[in-house]
Amino acid sequence: MIWGVISDTHEDKMNAIPHIMAEFRKRGVQAIIHAGDIEPKHIRPELFDNLPVICALVESQVDKPEFTKPPKGWIYTKPGKRVVNFCNIVIYVGHKRSFEFLAGSEADLIKTMNLIRRDHDFVRWLFSGHTHHQVYEQSHLINFVNPGAVESSFEGYEFTIINTDTEEIVFSRIPKTKPLKEPLKVGIISDSLNISDLDGSFWKSMAAEFKKHNIRHIIHCGNLVERDIGIEEFKDFEVHYNLRPDQKNPSAPANWHLIADSWPVVEINGYRFYVQLDLGAELLEQSEYDMHMLCLTLRRKYPGISFVLCGFTNEAFYEEGEQVRIINPGDIVKDRSYAVISLPVAEITFSRVPIEPLPPVNSQ
Repeated sequence: MIWGVISDTHEDKMNAIPHIMAEFRKRGVQAIIHAGDIEPKHIRPELFDNLPVICALVESQVDKPEFTKPPKGWIYTKPGKRVVNFCNIVIYVGHKRSFEFLAGSEADLIKTMNLIRRDHDFVRWLFSGHTHHQVYEQSHLINFVNPGAVESSFEGYEFTIINTDTEEIVFSRIPKTKPLKEPLKVGIISDSLNISDLDGSFWKSMAAEFKKHNIRHIIHCGNLVERDIGIEEFKDFEVHYNLRPDQKNPSAPANWHLIADSWPVVEINGYRFYVQLDLGAELLEQSEYDMHMLCLTLRRKYPGISFVLCGFTNEAFYEEGEQVRIINPGDIVKDRSYAVISLPVAEITFSRVPIEPLPPVNSQ
């Protein structure tokens, strides 16, 4: 199924919900997950196109008469009862779990995800809101999603789209004003290591994915084997690549651009991307506040950066800061993961290069 995920609609003073629903219709959304802070006036099935809705109630709403009985097709989750089986997928729909990352660290958030998985069999997705900005943490068994806020977000009227079949996830927004810059899409990858030995057709499949997204520019955050520099499959792209200190830069085609150690910033059409491979490991122990302070420090040293890109860890990660977005696209070797940044709207997509299932075993 295609799920549309929203949170923190509050009063919706700017009338964003109908516009988000129009976007949901264009993208084929079949069900809606609301991660809390909804007003009684919005408990109307017609407002959400009469689609199935799972909505998290906050503590103050549980005993109010307006929330006693959900409308037809709706499911309420409540404190202590947040896990539901929805479309044969077990999910946790709460509201304040984001605080464990805000006040703790990325590692604390991963621990919470694992504990929920331990206590509730087969939970695949954990949804939360409350902090009014987008967050994503991918793991092999359970993913954490904060879709951002419809009202009072950092930027725009935010929502998220999830394809439960491919597990592709898109963090997007309706801009508050009309952007003037031309559309730009940048593919982000990292940690490809020995993928060429493990899958001889991988780079062909990766190129096909990027062409499907209409991408022209690729940023490789690092852990790239030297022999993969200049591969034929990427001849139609502008590739910006990062090398470790122990690696030597071979001769590369003109469309391959080495990211300099002295200025680890990629500039594309006026957008600046700071690239540091091993930052992904450092971020594991940092809270959102620590990440915010780190980004301020980086912006002081490298003015104008809007994105901090990293790798090194297996899991994909996204944190929408007030001025800078942190993105780890995930691991190519283990998860075949990649990310796409669509500008100027700053829509972030996390996806995987597909792999064919094993063929049937011939019993003859």
